[in-house]
Amino acid sequence: MRIEENGMTKFYVNDTNQTTIICPNCGFAKTIDTTNFKETQKRLKANCKCGEAFKFTLEFRKHYRKDVKLPGDFSNVKKGEKGEIVVQNLSLSGAQFTSFRPHQISAGDTLELKFILDNSARTEIRRSAKVMWVRDRDVGVQFIGQKTFEKDLSFYLRP
Repeated sequence: MRIEENGMTKFYVNDTNQTTIICPNCGFAKTIDTTNFKETQKRLKANCKCGEAFKFTLEFRKHYRKDVKLPGDFSNVKKGEKGEIVVQNLSLSGAQFTSFRPHQISAGDTLELKFILDNSARTEIRRSAKVMWVRDRDVGVQFIGQKTFEKDLSFYLRP
C-alpha cells in the first residue's frame, strides 16, 4: 500500500517484510525486502530505470494511522480514575490520546475508551484498550476485544 503524506510517499511493509516501491514518474513497480531497514526512521532514496530519483519512507505498522482531534474520555476501572481526552491519532489496532489533566495511567493498564468520530454520522466508539506507553499526559494504547469495531472504523480510516 502507498500513502502520500506531507509530500512524502510512504510504503507499507507486509508481514513478510516485503513492500512494493512504485515510481511516481513511470509507475514501474518493484518488490523489495525491507528487513535491513526495520530499525531506521530515515528517508530512503530510489533510482528508477526511467531515470527518476525519489525519496520515500517505510511504514512497518500493520494498519494505517490517521491524525485526528477527537473528543472523548477514559475510564481506568481498577484505579477508579476517569478523565477527558483528545484522541490524537487512530488506527484499526490502536490510538494515541492526550489527557486534559494529569493521570495515574501506567503501561499495562486496561482502559475503557469512548470517543466520537468526526464523520457525518458522529459515530460513537467504545473500546477496551491496553496501555502500551505513557509520556506525561500522552498515552499510546492497543485495542483489545471486539472485531465489530473494525467495521465501524474501516471506512472512516481510509486514506
